[in-house]
Amino acid sequence: MAEQGISGKRVVAILLGLVLMAALTAWVWATQLEKKHRAGQQAGGGEVSAAVLSEGVLYEAQSGDPGVVIAKDVGSGKELWRTELGTVASKPVLTVSEELIEVQIAGTPWMTLDRSTGEPVD
Repeated sequence: MAEQGISGKRVVAILLGLVLMAALTAWVWATQLEKKHRAGQQAGGGEVSAAVLSEGVLYEAQSGDPGVVIAKDVGSGKELWRTELGTVASKPVLTVSEELIEVQIAGTPWMTLDRSTGEPVD
């Protein structure tokens, strides 16, 4: 009987360790992504971007020709979708809600996208 209690404690400890390792991995990956993003801005690549992290997904809008909005899963680093915006000369701003992403350029609402697919919404 006592062995079952010890065994259960071991299982809980192992599961807790796995959860902590997954959280640490996601944090390290997000930190590296942010460093890479900042290095790209400092290098003067001409692209100016905005990013919002929401519910494990990083949404990033980049200026340029074409400007793009990219959604990436933070845990895996996998790109979920990418939408071209056309030519974007100034820094875009993202607003993320439950189902939509609004892209603003120069303070003006410019495009609304479906949060799960990246498809433009009318």
